[in-house]
Amino acid sequence: ELADLLGVHRNTLRLYMKSHGVQQKYSELTNTDLNVLITEFKRKHPDSGIKYIIGFLRRHNIHVQHHQVVHSLHRVDRLGQVLQD
Repeated sequence: ELADLLGVHRNTLRLYMKSHGVQQKYSELTNTDLNVLITEFKRKHPDSGIKYIIGFLRRHNIHVQHHQVVHSLHRVDRLGQVLQD
């Protein structure tokens, strides 16, 4: 998204950031901890999707890879996944 705003390709942006020592770091969080956070979020917001979950995590300064959130969501919200199918 940032690369689009700057009008450059994402690989160009990554190389520039790397050459200047700027790295995107992910939070060190166990699957169990992520499951607990997502379970709590889904308890309060049962109809919210993955984008809202990622926003919730980022607001709490938790940065994890998208696929980790998807896997955690599948682990904690099996009924919701079945209903979506």
